[in-house]
Amino acid sequence: MDQSVQGQALAALQVLKVIEPEFQPGDLCTRREYARWLVSASSTLSRSTVSKVYPAMYIENVTELAFDDITPEDPDFSSIQGLAEAGLIASKLSRSDIPSVDDDQSSLCFSPGSPLSRQDLVTWKMALEKRQLPEADRKILHQLSGFIDIDKINPDACPALVADLSAGENGIITLAFGYTRLFQPDKPVTKAQAAIALATGEAFDIVSEELARIEAESMAENAVAAHSALVTQVEKDVNASFEMELLLEREKIDAVEKLTEEAMRELERLRAQREEDNIALMKERAAVESEMEVLSRSRCEVEEQLESLMSNKVEMSYEKERLSKLLKEAETENQEIARLQYELQVERKALSVARAWAEDEAKRAREQVKVLEEARNRWERQGIKVVVDDDLREESNVGVTWLNAGHQFSVEGTVSRTETLVDKLKAMAIDVRGKVKDTISRIIHKELASGAIQRGEELKDTTSSKMGSSLLELQQSSAGFTPSLKEGAKRVLGDCKEGVAKLTQKFKS
Repeated sequence: MDQSVQGQALAALQVLKVIEPEFQPGDLCTRREYARWLVSASSTLSRSTVSKVYPAMYIENVTELAFDDITPEDPDFSSIQGLAEAGLIASKLSRSDIPSVDDDQSSLCFSPGSPLSRQDLVTWKMALEKRQLPEADRKILHQLSGFIDIDKINPDACPALVADLSAGENGIITLAFGYTRLFQPDKPVTKAQAAIALATGEAFDIVSEELARIEAESMAENAVAAHSALVTQVEKDVNASFEMELLLEREKIDAVEKLTEEAMRELERLRAQREEDNIALMKERAAVESEMEVLSRSRCEVEEQLESLMSNKVEMSYEKERLSKLLKEAETENQEIARLQYELQVERKALSVARAWAEDEAKRAREQVKVLEEARNRWERQGIKVVVDDDLREESNVGVTWLNAGHQFSVEGTVSRTETLVDKLKAMAIDVRGKVKDTISRIIHKELASGAIQRGEELKDTTSSKMGSSLLELQQSSAGFTPSLKEGAKRVLGDCKEGVAKLTQKFKS
């Protein structure tokens, strides 16, 4: 890149207040100045906060100095210390992390007034631009660049030089030094070369924009100068032929006035059209806002309906669980009813056996009484009088009466209880049917919000719940009826056994 372009880059950075305006392109650049400009360019030209370098702050007894010759009183301490703390330049801070550093290297100077070398120009800038430099050595650098003084280059600078050469025409070496096979790493650089280095990489777009602006201003100034020269020439021509030019100027003025009037009319038309467009735009905006309000209200309504549906879903889930529990309880009670019915049948069979046995005993007792009556009549005919105790006669009558009463009670009571049980079961069935209808109606109303599939499942669960409720109520009714029936059967059976025992004892005596 020629010196004029380097000078333009310097001028652009001076306009951007990265470089001070008093410097000239051919002046040598010092290490202090380049460090200060690097930090300033990072703050001004970097659009990403990730790649910005912040000036360092000195905190007494906390901040460790990066160089022995850069103290907090140095005017550029914040910039140089900031670059060192960021790890962009070699310092005591970066070398303290390497355990193999010798003791004689513990003291390190920055030499701020020394001229900036080509090697430092590239390495400092590339360390700021590239967060991760490629791995490279002198051999790789020689293959890529062809430098014949490769042995003079510091091995630590090879990665930065390789990264810069990889940029091709946009690299610092190409833009600042042009085509060269002799790198001369320790050769001082000018402020223009430092400026072109600062303008590469991430700052290229901003500097290019500033250069374009400067060029545009230069062209504008040239145009103004040309216009001034033209005006001067016109004035000379007017002085030479005043009358003719005056007539021509009047004609021009008239034409310009006409053009001005036409321009004013066009401007008014454009202004009216702009106002109409603004009014239409405001109407459209109002319509859009109205639509947004409608959409917002619709959204709120949808959210409310969604909450209602979720609440109904939770309620139906709870009802489903409750009905499932009731179904299980109904099944348990159904099993209990079956067991009680089985016991009732067993008791009925036992009662039938006892009644048959009592009837047989009563029959035998009547036969014995008949035999005794015949014997007494026979003895009376023979002149032997037999006196029968009244108590025995009463007990005999009582026994017969008890047997008849027991037989009658057993048969009639069983029939009566059976009819009563049937009536109760019918009443319970009617009651259960009514409750089932109410339950089905409630569930159908709830299921209308959940969909046809859920309504079918809920109806199935509701039917199961109805059956469970019917079985539960039937069990409750039977539970109250079965113990009384069982106690009555046991009591009748006990009375039968006691009566038979008394009759047997009397006949034996």
